[in-house]
Amino acid sequence: MSTTTTEIVVAFQPGRRRRTDRTAKATLCRQPIRVARQLALAHALQLRIDSGEFRNQAELARGLGFSRERISKILDLLLLAPAIQEEMLFLEGAPGKQRLSEIDLHDILKRVSWGEQLASWAALRLRP
Repeated sequence: MSTTTTEIVVAFQPGRRRRTDRTAKATLCRQPIRVARQLALAHALQLRIDSGEFRNQAELARGLGFSRERISKILDLLLLAPAIQEEMLFLEGAPGKQRLSEIDLHDILKRVSWGEQLASWAALRLRP
């Protein structure tokens, strides 16, 4: 049995870097905000528990090398109103210039009803 080797050649010619102003760089570097990534992580971690890979949050924390408190805080993000979660997932920001923090979200989580959470979220979004 013979094997055939295929070689692919890609032409590459390094070009000169163009200078861009700061706003162009910030636009190019935009990415989901940190709390959106943490929310996505919360959903992924909950799926691992739901699938039976881990029995509970304590086992998940031990298995991943997190503290139980940290896992609990991450999974608490799942208690946010669905409308807030959806909006968060589409928020973007430049690295290092995030207006929304996890602490802000935990303040919202102190509200039990989704209506109260949405009101707190609206006030937070209007903050400069």
